[in-house]
Amino acid sequence: MDRERILYAIAESCPFDALLVRDMKRSVNSLLQLNLRRFRLPQKEGTKYSALDVMKQALELVFEFSPSERNYREAMRTIQVYSEGDQEMLHTLQESFHLITNAVYGAYSGQRHVESLSPDILFLQGTFLDPAEIGQSFRFVGVKPPAISLPSVRRTVFLDEGFEPYKLMLEGKLMPHEAQHGREKHWAKLIETDLADARGTALIRAGANHIDQAQSVLRRLQNMIHRDESGKLPRILHRKGIQIKVVHRIADVNPVLGKS
Repeated sequence: MDRERILYAIAESCPFDALLVRDMKRSVNSLLQLNLRRFRLPQKEGTKYSALDVMKQALELVFEFSPSERNYREAMRTIQVYSEGDQEMLHTLQESFHLITNAVYGAYSGQRHVESLSPDILFLQGTFLDPAEIGQSFRFVGVKPPAISLPSVRRTVFLDEGFEPYKLMLEGKLMPHEAQHGREKHWAKLIETDLADARGTALIRAGANHIDQAQSVLRRLQNMIHRDESGKLPRILHRKGIQIKVVHRIADVNPVLGKS
């Protein structure tokens, strides 16, 4: 490239990809199993409540208006009350709530930031997401599904298309850290190719561990211990004349809202 190209970035704690959709499905299944196995159904004038009903109510408390510490505490209190002192039930509900809350917050925060930047090219972590699968995962818990294809984006590129280890990881044939080998080099090749002739704004939306050089020392140490190769993408792209500029960071909403 004749000049350095800027690639704007949204660094996410909870990337919106096929792995997240899979985890949401597992979470919903755990709630369904909770209903079948041991969830107590308190009655009020003949009305019964399932684990999914409780989850929907908790999520509505958090997201009906702007998420706040107060709304988050009220949602957690709702889960506590309906668990009726059953620790296994409480653990399952809380674990599902943490995952789904962060997924919903991250998905919509990322979408808003993309819309505000209106890039010509959007690079997304993962492979193509089936809108029907996304819709099912979100509607099960009473949440309107976020959009993948936005009218403000001319072209969307899924960075793991054609990367076999990612497919094997989704199939459970590779551990997540094993699937990182060569992954960011694959991303860099796609990004370099697509930016070669592009003239407009380009944006990447991916996990902070891949694109944010402001990672903590602890995170870098964990990568070394687990032999996780993520975090090299900025350096790889820099050698190709492409600079990643993080414009938004989306943190895990649970410690942010549940800190008090």
